[in-house]
Amino acid sequence: MSITTLDFEERLVKLLATMENWRKCEWCGIRGDQVRIGPRSQICDTCKLWRRKEKLAVEWKKKNPGRLDEEAMFREYFIQFAALCRESGTLRSWLGPVSPLDLEREFENLTEHFLGERVPGRTTFEFSQFSEAQRRLLKYMFDQVTKVWLQHHRRSFAIERMNRKLFPSLYASHS
Repeated sequence: MSITTLDFEERLVKLLATMENWRKCEWCGIRGDQVRIGPRSQICDTCKLWRRKEKLAVEWKKKNPGRLDEEAMFREYFIQFAALCRESGTLRSWLGPVSPLDLEREFENLTEHFLGERVPGRTTFEFSQFSEAQRRLLKYMFDQVTKVWLQHHRRSFAIERMNRKLFPSLYASHS
């Protein structure tokens, strides 16, 4: 059961088809009209910087294996941060069919991120009132909000990953 007119639904389907072809950074997934992506490049300037830092860090780690000092921690941080940049670019779950349950799970995750607690579910019925195209658009918007949230928390996630990799014994009892 769709809540819109047929004309609006057709326009929405065309918009979604256009959105699939938008130019975006291959790493972070941010659209090309929001960040600078060079004419010959597939990634934005910020991700290029992190790609360079990652490359230098990997080279440094090969030359200095087994070191566990402040410099090694910085290098590992660069590697983990770049990996997180690449991972956030893979958020494109709106491309395929989106079920009302998918939207409910995403809505719960967003409320946990922004409010600190999960808003109780039971929104599947409300999301089932939307057409498939409307659910895809909603999932796209949820993905965009999630990407921004990840972008603002990427540093702390990279530090945690670095610590887990360099000091696994500290996290062994928490796993």
